[in-house]
Amino acid sequence: MQGRDTYRGSPVRSFGIITAALALALIAGCAGLPVEPSPSAGAPDPRELTQWVAKGRIALVAQGEGGSGSFVWQQRSERTELTVRGPLGAGGLRIVTDGEMLELEDGSGEQLDGEAARRALEARLGTNLPLAELRYWMLGIPAPERPGMGPVRQTAGAVPGFVQGAWVVSYEQFQPARQWSLPARLTAFTGDVKVRMVVDDWQFPAQ
Repeated sequence: MQGRDTYRGSPVRSFGIITAALALALIAGCAGLPVEPSPSAGAPDPRELTQWVAKGRIALVAQGEGGSGSFVWQQRSERTELTVRGPLGAGGLRIVTDGEMLELEDGSGEQLDGEAARRALEARLGTNLPLAELRYWMLGIPAPERPGMGPVRQTAGAVPGFVQGAWVVSYEQFQPARQWSLPARLTAFTGDVKVRMVVDDWQFPAQ
């Protein structure tokens, strides 16, 4: 992200801000699903729901710049595999993590792991996404508490959500999926970083 201040106030910087605003506006207007008041009655137990696939759209704004794209999230027990395509993924981005290790592969086939993957992902996205926690947020629940995250606090207001660590997570829409009520649209933000995800399709192993 070096050299970003060079464009402060320039047409290039302004274009980045406009692009970020349009990306979030586009995602916000894409979902036409009914709104449910709360996910609590149908929230899944992550110890039981360990295998699932979510497909949809994602928009991210960080430091005044952003983009949008499509995603496929595959969860297999502790293993997360997230594939992002479109402007946000610069043609394609595959992320694999179990909460500790991290592997990254871009559209050209270049592969990185460990700290090199973390630095490359942060440089590409403009922020360090909390992937270990996002796995749980995708299901409409806080992640299990761990050192450094602090207590979970419920947010006030009509839109359900919670605060975990430095992130505020809110859920604008839910949809029925088997016996659960799962997020259809969620937003997570901290500081000047905002991630918005619209889930168009939830898939599960055959019962």
